[in-house]
Amino acid sequence: MFAAIRKSFALFALSFPVLAYSAEVVTTEQATALRAQLRVQEDSPGLRHALELSNDLRSWTAYPLSFDQEQGAWSVQADGQVAIFAASDRGDGSWSIDFETLLDDAVFLRIAPLAGPFPADSTVTEETRHLLQNLHRLGWDAERFAFGQEFPLSYNSTDNIGNGDIDQSESKDVVGDHPGVHGADFLYMIDRSWEEHFHIAAAKRAYESGAIVTFDYHWAGKYGGDYKAHPQDDTLLDYVVRNDDSRGDVTWFYESLDRILAIINDELQFPIVFRPFHEMDGNWFWWGRQMQGGADTYRQAYRLLVEYLSARTDYVLFCWSPDVALEDFEQFYPGDAYVDIVGRDIYNVTDPGRPLSKLTEMIDFAAARGKVAALTETGYARGGSFETGDPDWWTTHILDPIVADEKAGKIAWVLTWINASWSGPYIPRSTSPQAAKDDFKAFYESPATLFQSEVAALNVYAPPASE
Repeated sequence: MFAAIRKSFALFALSFPVLAYSAEVVTTEQATALRAQLRVQEDSPGLRHALELSNDLRSWTAYPLSFDQEQGAWSVQADGQVAIFAASDRGDGSWSIDFETLLDDAVFLRIAPLAGPFPADSTVTEETRHLLQNLHRLGWDAERFAFGQEFPLSYNSTDNIGNGDIDQSESKDVVGDHPGVHGADFLYMIDRSWEEHFHIAAAKRAYESGAIVTFDYHWAGKYGGDYKAHPQDDTLLDYVVRNDDSRGDVTWFYESLDRILAIINDELQFPIVFRPFHEMDGNWFWWGRQMQGGADTYRQAYRLLVEYLSARTDYVLFCWSPDVALEDFEQFYPGDAYVDIVGRDIYNVTDPGRPLSKLTEMIDFAAARGKVAALTETGYARGGSFETGDPDWWTTHILDPIVADEKAGKIAWVLTWINASWSGPYIPRSTSPQAAKDDFKAFYESPATLFQSEVAALNVYAPPASE
């Protein structure tokens, strides 16, 4: 359907499922403009729209449209090229939107559907966007998931500060391959000059080898000097979200983020999944539920962090991951516009209140919002070692329940914690009892688990392969 209006020879082009109600040339304060009314479906988790303009019907410039569910309002990212001056809800899941654009020699307009996933930061690099797309493909494939570990290349069970051999891992010692997801923590790259260099080098090596790289941050508070709950640090984010710098908290918050940005932009320069303010539904971190202002403060602080980083780097996907401490984790969710991946931390999955069914609960939560899910931390953490206490931990309590439940398999990755002299072990090492090593080999050999060589074969930083 076309409507042609002579004068500046403005043309109006439409594409399914949009209907044109009117198109006319009007005089504005700036110049002659084309005003047109289109019908647009509301955004859904996997579908958004763009208004596209062209002068020749061959090349089109897209201007993303955004629908704010809470405000019931539309906006267009158009840098002044086109504007929305009216919108009305038709009551059937669609809207009539009046657009206006200044006329050139000829103007064609159309609405184009955009398929997700949509990164929280719309300006991320192509590699970062491809990573998100491939995480969705992997996550919603119930047959397989990537296996990951925190600091697999830079810590091992015999070293206190890491051995610096980024080509060795205890996973590789036992099964012949590194984990497919490399976990890291900004805490170990800030104010730790004795080890930060090889943690950064290890993350780079993992990316270069085709692995997925994730970061959390056990952020040391300003007052207690630790990531644990502290009376003064528990008030930090309340001061930040109120923009009250009377104690210097706002300055401290953004200067801390600048140090992260320096690592991302200057040292790494590749896509990462960042998992800030994790396990917020517990009360052990200073950003936890006991903080001043509770969930409302948390949501605002998370949004500020995402907005600040997104404006200054294009390498980050954002992961939000509560623990299973309480049932009301949803109150801490910062909103779809600020999250790319949702996760859950579930240790000791055989304990009451911590079953893997809590993972499927999070998968449902993700699906309803067009996100992808992950088991962002897990492992045997009862004290002692799984190697003697439960040597078939990885097959019996992680692999088998996930494989047996089609929904539970719809995760992008499973990640366990650090093997170090002061942590774990969470996976077997070369000196472990043979039963534990044999079980982990069975876990590795399962078609459902993807270690580094298999993740590399997926080319997660390249455009998704066609079906």
